[in-house]
Amino acid sequence: MRELSRHWSLPTWNKPATPCLASRVRYGIEVTPYRLARVDRAETAVRALLAEAGIDVTDLRVRDLGDSARVEADPPLVVRIAALAGLAEALADAGFAELPYSVEPFRSGRLNTEA
Repeated sequence: MRELSRHWSLPTWNKPATPCLASRVRYGIEVTPYRLARVDRAETAVRALLAEAGIDVTDLRVRDLGDSARVEADPPLVVRIAALAGLAEALADAGFAELPYSVEPFRSGRLNTEA
């Protein structure tokens, strides 16, 4: 698909994949509108924070793990993102205030191996 898109000079040929927000919720946890909206708000807030800090990220996910949250990003950026002032506040404002969080390397399909 990407090859055809690039061949046709479509501006979205290299746009990152955007899987369903439900893929950010750990298996066994009910997927609710509240959880989906919270993940969406968190990803939007973290992306804005990274842009403000001049950190260009390709892959970013906020995972709702039930009793915690996990920010996953490009592996070379994990340490910088974890140390970023305002990250805890961005997650809290998005609805993860009551949960601890971690910042770890992004790996597609990770929740599939944690079921």
